[in-house]
Amino acid sequence: MTVPSEYIYKNKYKFLMVSALSAFMGTLDGSIVNVSLPTLARTFDVPIDAIAWIVLAYSLSISATLLMVGRLAVRRGFRFTYMMGFGLFGIGSSLCGFSEFFWQVVAARVIQGVGASFMMAAGPALITRSFPPDERGKGMGVMGTVVGIGLMSGPPLGGLIVSTIGWEWIFFLNIPVSIFGYMYAARLLKAMPAEAPESRLNYANWFLQAVTVIFLLLLLNRVNSPDWSGMALAILLVVGLTALSTFLWRELKKDHPLIGLGIFKHSQFTLAISTMLISFMCTAAGMVLIPFYLEEILHLDPTHVGLVLVTIPIVTIIVAPTSGRISDKIGYRLLTTLGLAIMSVGIFWTSTLDQFSTRTDVVLRLIVLGVGAGMYQTPNSTVMMAAVPKKLTPIASGLLAVSRTLGMAGGVAIATAVFSYQRSIYAATMDEAASFVAAFSWVVVAFGLFNLVSMTISVFRKNRLDKVD
Repeated sequence: MTVPSEYIYKNKYKFLMVSALSAFMGTLDGSIVNVSLPTLARTFDVPIDAIAWIVLAYSLSISATLLMVGRLAVRRGFRFTYMMGFGLFGIGSSLCGFSEFFWQVVAARVIQGVGASFMMAAGPALITRSFPPDERGKGMGVMGTVVGIGLMSGPPLGGLIVSTIGWEWIFFLNIPVSIFGYMYAARLLKAMPAEAPESRLNYANWFLQAVTVIFLLLLLNRVNSPDWSGMALAILLVVGLTALSTFLWRELKKDHPLIGLGIFKHSQFTLAISTMLISFMCTAAGMVLIPFYLEEILHLDPTHVGLVLVTIPIVTIIVAPTSGRISDKIGYRLLTTLGLAIMSVGIFWTSTLDQFSTRTDVVLRLIVLGVGAGMYQTPNSTVMMAAVPKKLTPIASGLLAVSRTLGMAGGVAIATAVFSYQRSIYAATMDEAASFVAAFSWVVVAFGLFNLVSMTISVFRKNRLDKVD
């Protein structure tokens, strides 16, 4: 049964609530758990490098399943996708809270991550479907605000919960929200039929994609770990690249592809996802090094470091909705290009931080970065989803999330590896603080130049899109 677009547009904010709730839960859980890691390490008596698997299990399971979930959304519809998401997320959360052993938590985090991938993959696609073309930027802006609130509120809320009622309640609090989300999606999304119920699922291609993402993300995350040998890292690289090449070959040769590489024939989609991948790499590179600068050079304690770093989410919350509304009226090219230009200014300005800078100096630079990110991300996400046919929006939504994850992981891995190498070189002729600042500046400038590539690409996008069926 085809539901009239007028009915869907009339109820757009009800549909937005589903996406917003799932986005908030996914981002909140990603940030709130980090606060509990020291407590979990003491509770289960495991070292810091082992406790990292609680974070890795969640992120890897999301990345490995996002594209498959996008294809499921095409075949089964948004109702099935969100019901599975809220259901698995709630089950995984309850299992985390009741865990008595460390690896039970890790296994439960995998279930939680799969649930999160169901919720994350469909969000932008549902907004694209439920908002008329001239209001999609507004919807994406609200989503940007929700994500910012989730990221910002996680650390202080997690600290309060852990210090008062115990780490288990970080997970238990997800259960009533998951139940509400499951019931709300089950009732509301009956109005959203599947776009292509006749499509088939290519499980072999999904397995190859999952192996590719898991092995390459593990490589990026563990490349600087002293506990992983060169042979282990080489195996990760070889298996990951082999799975990737096989996956691409099968996507070109077989019917019923997992992604359908033809989606990249839509040039505006390809431009949007390329700039997003680069910008997230550059942002992640800076954000992974700034906490070390604040602690090692400015000698701030972790609490004050967190207060400084919350600058970007706060600014993004303010800028993103406004940018979305403006893009609905004037188009995409100016805001995305200007946003990336402002981000580049913020990155280059950050490279000027030294031993004599103050906390205020850092906050001012983060404000510029936040303005640029908020101005760029909403219209870019909007044009990315609008540039493909309606039946491919769930696939585009999954690719958006995967690219964001890969960009952040790649930026962190490359930045930390290059920083360590440059610092070892400068340390031969400089003291500890000076060598840190020199290496920090070198890496940040390099990523600033890389971000200019993203800005240049954005210049060539269309300002408004032709209708895509």
